[in-house]
Amino acid sequence: MSPNASALMRRLDQDFSLRFGHKLFTITALHPDGNHVIRLYSSQQGAYAQDGLKPVTRDGWHAHVIEQGKVFRGSVIEDVKDYFPDHEKIAAMGLGAVLNIPVKQSDLVVGTVNILDADHAYDHLDLSLPYEEAQRLAIVFAEYRADMTEAEQ
Repeated sequence: MSPNASALMRRLDQDFSLRFGHKLFTITALHPDGNHVIRLYSSQQGAYAQDGLKPVTRDGWHAHVIEQGKVFRGSVIEDVKDYFPDHEKIAAMGLGAVLNIPVKQSDLVVGTVNILDADHAYDHLDLSLPYEEAQRLAIVFAEYRADMTEAEQ
């Protein structure tokens, strides 16, 4: 990742914290093959560090966020336990509310911005606001996809 991309991710973390609040902010990119994801950024490196590729699970969450390009909102940990294998770790951090916000490039979801906070933190939030803000990261995902494509050639 370029220094500009890293700075943009940190700035978006701060903006989301001020505008919507969060205790955990992550950015996850879809690998160009569509079968893997990678965490590009985390506000809590100790608990949720950036790490290698993980396989994509094609479930209801995937259909909603990745295929349909809609924001996923969970109010409490029970809303995500069927989709997040790490839901116990999330709950142990005192987190239950989640927003997974798709980022699109040319109508294709290329990644997500993910914010988590205490139960019900986002229940009354107009989802169009974080959605529009998250689209600022399209350029970061484009850079990641170009880097991955180049590395595989």
